[in-house]
Amino acid sequence: MINSKPKQELRALEHLKNQEINCVLPVLEVERIIRGKRQKAIEPLFPGYLFVELQTNGQGWSKIRSTRGVRDFVRFGGVPGRVPDSVLEHLLILDTSFTPIETNAPGAGDKVIITDGPFKDLEGVFKISNGEKRSIVLLTILGKVTEMELENKQLRKA
Repeated sequence: MINSKPKQELRALEHLKNQEINCVLPVLEVERIIRGKRQKAIEPLFPGYLFVELQTNGQGWSKIRSTRGVRDFVRFGGVPGRVPDSVLEHLLILDTSFTPIETNAPGAGDKVIITDGPFKDLEGVFKISNGEKRSIVLLTILGKVTEMELENKQLRKA
């Protein structure tokens, strides 16, 4: 296991693979709100860490340490840390079977249905995201349009 320089996991992965060193960087797709818009981003599952196959005789270790994006080995008592093979097999499965998660996030002007809470099953119009977990929705209540701030998990695109 190696420690990468901050935010340089992908750079380290690319350079290690160019040197034909077996390495794994498990990733996941997350949805972030950036400048008021929902965007999908791929982020490392373990930020700052990559898993590499090391030779037990120490051969090639200096090549790995001097790779761009790599800070150093994760060490315990001066010895590079070892991850059990069974864990690495599961990480490889995650890495190769990665499929983007499809989200049906509403945009401004989209009709939404409230799925939970006191306003359950009411239909409204999505106005804007208000942070990562909440959004503002326009609801017509008693003939008057009202802005409501609701959690994103309470909304479903109609």
